[in-house]
Amino acid sequence: MSIGNKLLELRKQKGVSQEELALDLNISQSTISNYELDVTKPDVETLQKFSQYFGIPIQDIIAEGKYSFYNHKNKGENIGNVVIQQLSEKVFEQFEKRMEESKKEKERLQKENDRLQKEIERLLVMIEKLCLK
Repeated sequence: MSIGNKLLELRKQKGVSQEELALDLNISQSTISNYELDVTKPDVETLQKFSQYFGIPIQDIIAEGKYSFYNHKNKGENIGNVVIQQLSEKVFEQFEKRMEESKKEKERLQKENDRLQKEIERLLVMIEKLCLK
């Protein structure tokens, strides 16, 4: 089964429209349609979104064999394309571990950002009080 067919099947099993899925994953409905029609293939980050959304491992989405995922940062050049061929369970475990580490780092940075925002607010109040004197 192709990635597109698998995504279509998962979406229908969950009972959501392409529009709802697109909103939930913050991608366009036309992109969802292109994936389901196998016009394009999702990159690794998008596969991770699908994996989390449907609550299944990435390898269940791409279980068919050979896939080539375009790295959008390379603007159409062949350099940077990622070819995944029968990825072992170990590679998936490493990928999922790195994604979890990234998630934790993002949470840490968000907490630090919140702390700094509060400090800025506190300093602004102090400056305002000093200016009013």
